[in-house]
Amino acid sequence: MSTPVVTDKWAGQFDCTGSCRRKRLVGSEFSNKALERYRMNGGPLKCKECIQAAEVAERKAAAARRTATATVTSGISNSTGDSTTEITALKCATCQESLSVDKFNKNQVSKGEGKARCRSCVETAIAKEGQSAAASKEAQMAAARERVTKAHSSTKSNRAMEILGAESALAALEAEHVTGLKPVLLGRGRGRGGRWSSGRGRSTGRGSAGRGSSLKK
Repeated sequence: MSTPVVTDKWAGQFDCTGSCRRKRLVGSEFSNKALERYRMNGGPLKCKECIQAAEVAERKAAAARRTATATVTSGISNSTGDSTTEITALKCATCQESLSVDKFNKNQVSKGEGKARCRSCVETAIAKEGQSAAASKEAQMAAARERVTKAHSSTKSNRAMEILGAESALAALEAEHVTGLKPVLLGRGRGRGGRWSSGRGRSTGRGSAGRGSSLKK
């Protein structure tokens, strides 16, 4: 059996066309949608870091434009229904700070008091989600490596099958990390024991019977 690869320096086949311009990145550096578009149509391919940095820059630019032009209004009708209420501040549902509306994007402002999150909290949540996903993948690979080690030290009669299963699972995780493609579990198919095999067996049986009966005649 081969020895599992243990490294934190992976080389892939993808180059980022964003601001970082990094080369030979693995698939996990990109979103699934970005990889799907790239495989279907080719063209630019930006990593998660570049996309996030561009989104942060765009949000800051949009906030600066709104601050320089006018106060954002919510369009929420007052109790008479004849006019709109101008919102100048909102309390962030996450940090609980009362902030001016230019600290929120339009989607968050439309959610209203008690549900809106400020830009800083939204960006922090996005970053944590990415870190959590990466940590989860690392934990899965670490657990898979541990299973391989245990399989190799096993004294059970089915030790070879345990090793094969553990190394296959680890290889699938490593391949997904590098290529960005999830492993596909194939069906049983029509090999030995399937319909085609049994069909051939029945055909052979009929042929043999036919030949036997002709010899008797």
